[in-house]
Amino acid sequence: MIKPYNLTPFICVFLLLVSPLSWAAGNWQYYQDKAMTLYQEGDYIKAEKNAKYAIEIANKADNGKAFRASSLNLLAFIQIAQDKQDTAIDFINDAIKFTKNAYDDEHPQVATLLFNKGNFLEQAGQPLNAIEAYSQAWQIQKFEDVQENDVLKTVNALTRLHNESKNYAETISIVETLLKSKDQQEFSELFRQINYSLADAHLQQNQAEAAQRTLKEELEREQNALESNDVRLAETLERLAALYDEQDLQNSAISSREQALKIRNKSGNSSLANVMNLNELALNSQQKKDYSEAEALYQKALMGLRELNQDKGIEQALILGNLGSLEDEQGDTKKALTLYQRSLILHGKTPTQPLQAAYTAARAGAIFYNKRDYPKAEPLFLQSLSLMEKAQAPYNAMKVALGNLIALYAAWDRYKEKSKFLKQQKALDAQHKTSRTTLKCSEDDTC
Repeated sequence: MIKPYNLTPFICVFLLLVSPLSWAAGNWQYYQDKAMTLYQEGDYIKAEKNAKYAIEIANKADNGKAFRASSLNLLAFIQIAQDKQDTAIDFINDAIKFTKNAYDDEHPQVATLLFNKGNFLEQAGQPLNAIEAYSQAWQIQKFEDVQENDVLKTVNALTRLHNESKNYAETISIVETLLKSKDQQEFSELFRQINYSLADAHLQQNQAEAAQRTLKEELEREQNALESNDVRLAETLERLAALYDEQDLQNSAISSREQALKIRNKSGNSSLANVMNLNELALNSQQKKDYSEAEALYQKALMGLRELNQDKGIEQALILGNLGSLEDEQGDTKKALTLYQRSLILHGKTPTQPLQAAYTAARAGAIFYNKRDYPKAEPLFLQSLSLMEKAQAPYNAMKVALGNLIALYAAWDRYKEKSKFLKQQKALDAQHKTSRTTLKCSEDDTC
């Protein structure tokens, strides 16, 4: 639901633009204000009744179109607060019609109402129609003298929805147009979110350097405007770290995560982001074979989850699996198995990361396989393959999962099962070869 403070400025501006209605205006104002107060108090039935009284008064005035539009806008918010999206959209459409009649099709108030309409359409589960409404608002705001914050709200909504719809080029184009209208953009929360959307769009378009530049500029803007312990700095650093990971710039990723961790520690607020920073730093230490540092970081991450009372979710599952792999690398298979099993139980309860669960199951199965305990290895290898299929895992991961089962059944002298997975592996290889040939043809245009 849109908060009432998003509505109030719109109504106030409307009243400044309309001509006085003398006695009628006074009565309209009384019912309009009463409807607004009741709406803010959550008494939607009485609020609706008073808004309709206000509309009746506006209908009797010769120049009451703008007043009527303002009441219809409020009535739309009252409907959306009651989850009556279709009715809200009908009212906002009427408000847009009367506003155009009172002023013109490209008046800033029309843009405000179109923004409200886009929000209602989002809540009604109509993202494409919402994009259309926001786009119409943006077309007006590009050329009219409107409040900067209103422009940023529209652009933020548009870029977010375009990214969700995978229209990344549209996001980039919209932000480029926005930036042309203002050479030096000061920090604001809305502009921060727009930059996040822009960086994501660049990354999805394989423009990693542009994404990196966007986030670095945003970070510099934040460093000039925010306190040094503001967690928003940490959030931008964490996004940069993830981007550096994509580019295999490990040193830069580690540096960004360490800075983010210091900021979050200074802020005094525990968070999941802080926990996952510790997990990533632990993984890096593990890769460097600094096992004592890695274990300390994993344990600190697990303690953070306990403090947040979030030690039964997917984050706990991921960290337990990583800690298990650390023990596995050091040869303590008993500890590793315990950790793997705890991780898999949590993955089963929160099945949002099937690929990571598949890797954990495969590692656990490998311990039993190496001990020649094939009956215990089998269900884990089968579970790993099933999870890989569910996750639509990449070719190399699928090949390893199938290879594990082929090796298991060969060692176990179960040739029927081995033959089954050999056939599956051959089919996978053929599919991979075909897809690579198709890709090469599309790139070279030679087939």
